Order: sequence, then structure tokens, then C-alpha cells
Amino acid sequence: MSLQTENKELNKILASEVAKVVKAKIKAPRPYEYDAPDEEEESSGAYQQWTSTDNIKFFPAGRTYDELGPALWEPKYCPNRGYFLEKVDCNTEGLLEFPETNSQRVVAEIQKFWELEAKFRENKLPYKRGVILWGPPGSGKSSTIKLILRDVFERNGIAIKFGVPNIFIECIRVIRTIQKDTPLVVLMEDIDATIEEWGETDVLNILDGIESIDKVVYLATTNYPEKLGPRIINRPSRFDRRYKMPHPKEASRRLYFEHLFKDKTHDYDLNRWVKDTAKMSVAHLKELYIAVCILGDPYDGVIKSLKSMVEEKVSSEEDDKNNFGFTHFEGKDKDD
Repeated sequence: MSLQTENKELNKILASEVAKVVKAKIKAPRPYEYDAPDEEEESSGAYQQWTSTDNIKFFPAGRTYDELGPALWEPKYCPNRGYFLEKVDCNTEGLLEFPETNSQRVVAEIQKFWELEAKFRENKLPYKRGVILWGPPGSGKSSTIKLILRDVFERNGIAIKFGVPNIFIECIRVIRTIQKDTPLVVLMEDIDATIEEWGETDVLNILDGIESIDKVVYLATTNYPEKLGPRIINRPSRFDRRYKMPHPKEASRRLYFEHLFKDKTHDYDLNRWVKDTAKMSVAHLKELYIAVCILGDPYDGVIKSLKSMVEEKVSSEEDDKNNFGFTHFEGKDKDD
């Protein structure tokens, strides 16, 4: 075999091996997968294909997905690339479901809503629901939200954080263009602050369905319901249910402390901890555990300090008296 022929054969072998490497690196578009890119994809710059909306302008793109996966997403805008959604860390594992609380009622009501789509369609009614959770900080609103999100994720649904109204609307339009039938929760935390910053009109336009957002639950929270105007509070078509989230009752506090002390070696009087924390929030209960069991502070001093905090109202003044037309939990407890 001549040297020239031998070089040609070597070049063929080399070209074949290079092609294999390129083919391995440039993968075809694939359906949505919930795992993160592997290390090779992360370090390769993530450009693997081209994307275009008009068949004229083409942009380099990374992996493509058929749909957004079950997660909490935040609408954002980039001047160079336009509107996009960023995944927000939201751990819904290992959540406690407190007994005898409005949290259970809220979760059950929203679960029932998801099961009744056919009834809404038959009656030609908008398939949407609005719920407001209100109460002092640390009363369990965030935990309830996570329980609701966990449920919608299990239904292969998604949650969207509500922030800047125009960015939210543009992103929702895209979502409903691509995923018309995905269960959707719109999370409107501290809605009073959002209205104060952006005005009531834009928020009302979204709640009134001007954008025809379908198969959706609007989930709002506030520490100060008196700041919400009558156009928010007194219109069931905007928010159909409104629940006060009271501080955890005796059974809930017992469950919480049992959970914290599970598999721990600390000696403690469970009945005393439960009794001494009456009318305290979950945040207070957690601080008691951290201060005593982790920082090593004396129990009596910590409980005295926490009780002094509870003596001052941290939420709406006279919220129990006025009630603002919102639903209270009607159960009885030794704390009452």
C-alpha cells in the first residue's frame, strides 16, 4: 500500500471518529425531561440547534422542551431575547399538614375545583377560582401555599409568580399558546403591596379575565386585608373565598414539636412546650426550638421573650373584631 493510499485510509477513520463525537454532542430536540443538563451539556455553552419564529431570523438555542414542567416559575424580560420564565426554587417535600386549620380547608377546596372541570364547561362558566389567605406573619400562609403547589405539581400543573403586570401578561399569553390545558396557579403574595406599587386597575384586569386565562386558580396572600379596596374584597368573581389563617392550635403545635424532636436526643416536656406557646405563630415555635435546642439558650428566658412579642399585634389592628368579611376557622380549642 502506497503512503498516499495509507493517508487516505487514516483520514477516513479520523473523520468517522470525529463525526461520532459531533453526533454525541449535538443531540436532537427531545420532549421535556425534569432532570438537569449533564456536565458535558453545561460546559458546552448549551447551543445545540437553531430556533426561528418566522423562518427568516434564526437564533442559536439550547435544549428544547415540549412544555414547562411542574414547578414555580417567575416571568421576566430581557431586552436582547424578550420575555422568558425562570424556575424558582420551591421545596414541597416533607410538608406538615396541621390538623384543625383553615389550611386543610383551602387545600381541599382547590383539589375539589380541579376535579370539577367538566361541570364548569357544561354550565359555560369561566374555569377559574380566586382565594385570599390573610393573617399575621408566621400564621401558616406560606405552608398552605406549598401544600397547594405540591398538589398542582402532582397534577402536572405549574405555578406562576405574579409581579410586574405587563411582563406577567405577556408570559401568560405564551404559556397558554403552548400549553392550553395545563392546570395553572397564579401566586399573588402580598397582594396589597403589589396593588400599592402597580395600581389596582392592572390587577383587576387580570382577575376579571380580560386576557381569558382559563383553568386557573388565583392564590393571594396579605397581612393587611384592610388595605384591599372593596373592588377586591367584595367581588366573588375575583376572589371567591377568603380565609383567615390563625395561629396554630394546640393539636397543630403538638404535631409541629413532635416533628422537630423526631429522632432527636433532647430532653423536653412536650406538654409544657405546647401549653406555653398558645397564640404563637409557627415562626415563634421554630425560634423556640432553635434558641433552646441549637443555640443552647435557657428555655424560661426564650419563652418570656417570645411571649412579649405576642403581646403586641403584628397584623391588622382589631382584625378579629372587624373580620373584613373574611372567613374564620370555626373550630374550638383550649387556647380560645
